[in-house]
Amino acid sequence: MFPSLVSRTQFGLHSPQAGLYLDARRAPGPVFVSHAHSDHCSSAKRIVCTTETAALHRRRRGPRETISLAYGQPLTVGSATLELSPAGHTLGSAMAVIRSDAGTLVYTGDYKLRAGAFSHGVPVPRCDVLVMECTFGDPRFRFPPETEVLRQLYAFIDQCHAAAVVPVVLAYAFGKAQEALFHLTTRGYRVLVHEPAAGLCNAHEELGYSFPGPGRWEPYTADHGAGDVLIMTPRARADLPRDGRRYRFVHLSGWACDRGTARRVRAHLALPLSGHADFDELVRTATESGARKVYTVHGSPRFAAHLRRLGIDAEHLGQHPQLAISTPAKAALVTEPAAVSVGTQLSLALG
Repeated sequence: MFPSLVSRTQFGLHSPQAGLYLDARRAPGPVFVSHAHSDHCSSAKRIVCTTETAALHRRRRGPRETISLAYGQPLTVGSATLELSPAGHTLGSAMAVIRSDAGTLVYTGDYKLRAGAFSHGVPVPRCDVLVMECTFGDPRFRFPPETEVLRQLYAFIDQCHAAAVVPVVLAYAFGKAQEALFHLTTRGYRVLVHEPAAGLCNAHEELGYSFPGPGRWEPYTADHGAGDVLIMTPRARADLPRDGRRYRFVHLSGWACDRGTARRVRAHLALPLSGHADFDELVRTATESGARKVYTVHGSPRFAAHLRRLGIDAEHLGQHPQLAISTPAKAALVTEPAAVSVGTQLSLALG
């Protein structure tokens, strides 16, 4: 029904109308970077992203020729107009909304709709073709209210402190660590943050996103006591001193909905604090977008099958939109874009 609004190439997904690759790790032309997690950062010469993602991407991958946009700021790219819409996944994360005479394409990247520490909630953009992340596209991944997750986290920490045990929060260095720190300082704890998460917390503050009191945070040192809270990645626990101090570990991840997660990650507790949409949010996104064609990436092909049972024309493309996709082309998906020069001109739309 729609001319090819999204195509697949050896570099990953591509918008022919915009001449823009979508979260490609490398590409011969400009790349939209949805957020600054390492698996979405790009080595491309030119990237397009939000101002916050530009700063975080530069910190993680070095300088790039960058066009940085505020949410809702239109940019003329090729024969299309690009706007970035909040994605709620990490600070600066964005969906790409690409409008052209051929129709509207929305590429979500990683996202969640519910509000968080650095997001006030995410509207679902309307479109003709939707490419959506579906990491948790299984009915068992229905996340409880964040207030309940935080209640359990605070109870775990308070129990540790009462037992003179140091509580250690295991979280991804970017995104989850800062989300946890926001809530822990708000609660009033003294928090020590291990690298590389500490540097990324500093980056948040430099961008104007602070961690409120009455608690405070500092970079991790071995000089910590049973009244502190530590934040570190699972790998970093090897740096904990082995001098008789006792530790208990809580792991923050959407995968905590799976039984046995705590045991698999060697934690005493696992809690589903996630930067991704859960099953119900994924269904809501596909439904409220009004898309006539939905492509799913990441997660299981069973989610696309579920959407088809709801009467939505959905197809699963695979695990990584940054990688080449080997399934046959259908409908609005074609196999190759027109050649895009590294020197392709991008210009801000006026008015």
